[in-house]
Amino acid sequence: MTITDTVKQKKPKHKLLEKYTIKERTRKQKADIFMGIVFQIYLCIPWININGKYNTIHMYLIKAFRQNDYVDIYIQTFLKNHSWPQQYSRMAALIFLLAIIAMLLVQCLELFKLYQNIKGINNSNYLLAIGIAWFAVFYIFLAALDAHSEGLIKLYSMPAYFYMITFLALIVVWIFLDMQANIWDDETAKHKAELEECDKKLLQIKINSLEAQYKEMLKSRKVVHDMKNHLLALKKYSQEQDWIGLNDYLNELSEDILDYNYQIWTGNRMLDMILNEKLKEAKDKKIDMQISTEVFTTLPFTDREIISLFGNLLDNAIEACERITDKNTWIHIKMKKKNQLLYFEIKNTTEHTVQPVPGKFISTKTNGTLHGYGMKNIMDVVEKYRGIFQSQMVEDYFVVMISVYADISSK
Repeated sequence: MTITDTVKQKKPKHKLLEKYTIKERTRKQKADIFMGIVFQIYLCIPWININGKYNTIHMYLIKAFRQNDYVDIYIQTFLKNHSWPQQYSRMAALIFLLAIIAMLLVQCLELFKLYQNIKGINNSNYLLAIGIAWFAVFYIFLAALDAHSEGLIKLYSMPAYFYMITFLALIVVWIFLDMQANIWDDETAKHKAELEECDKKLLQIKINSLEAQYKEMLKSRKVVHDMKNHLLALKKYSQEQDWIGLNDYLNELSEDILDYNYQIWTGNRMLDMILNEKLKEAKDKKIDMQISTEVFTTLPFTDREIISLFGNLLDNAIEACERITDKNTWIHIKMKKKNQLLYFEIKNTTEHTVQPVPGKFISTKTNGTLHGYGMKNIMDVVEKYRGIFQSQMVEDYFVVMISVYADISSK
């Protein structure tokens, strides 16, 4: 069983823990929760004047059913001092009653939507569309009344107009907040995807490093186990004075022992793992990678930032070398520290003469989007520590230079 298999067999969380885990709400859900609460408060505001006393839509509906005469309650409310033909009064009362029932239905549906948002359940905006549709029907009703009355201003009280204008304002504000929240959530999702990709790389590098150490341990144990036979073979070559055979056997044995023992040591565990992993990858791809580094007692970067910075830079260098088929490829890495200044330099052969844009790379990758994210991550790390990023094309190789002050702490 490999280390990778062991990691994959990690037990999932207990079902009870998963059930009661609070889900992180999106900005849109938070906006919908806020506006949903405001909407519920709004629908409970008394604005219907019945016999000099303001009532909510709920009280109006209750009184209409108690009196068992929705026409009479409507006349008491809106047509007390107006003479309307009976057929218009009945039609207006029925339309208004249906509009009130529609409002209560929208309130119940929005209350359910508010519950879903609080629980973190995704839902659509169809309820908002119902509210807008009701608002349009209600205004058509008011326009119809205006055609048979002395005018809306005289027929309805100011609280009624203020109530409807407030409703329109709520809809506009809600739509605006939803649009802004969607934009924010999209950006957050992209950033989260980048961090998850970085974490995957971090985990893979750690796994590869552990597997390499495990293979090295097995290799050493195998050599020690066979040491008796090796000593007998060496003694035989010596007794027979077969110096050429002895030399060849020693060279073969040395290569066998040192095959997994190459190590780049910088003093930073994560940087060591990345450099050794990329060194092995370059060796497998026949790329000559030379690393010159000093020992760093401290580095200002987090493990994730080291992955973003050096992982992406070395990936770019290796991929640039892979595109070359007509000459030898190489990558030279230099890492130095002078006082509080950290200096990193990566040179690699390239196939094209690229004129670098300050702060940017000219990508020749098929997947330009991923490359863009990689360079964005590099620049984010450099800018976070107020470093200097430079890139330059010199003859047939490309060089990247980064300078960062080690004592800078960015929060």
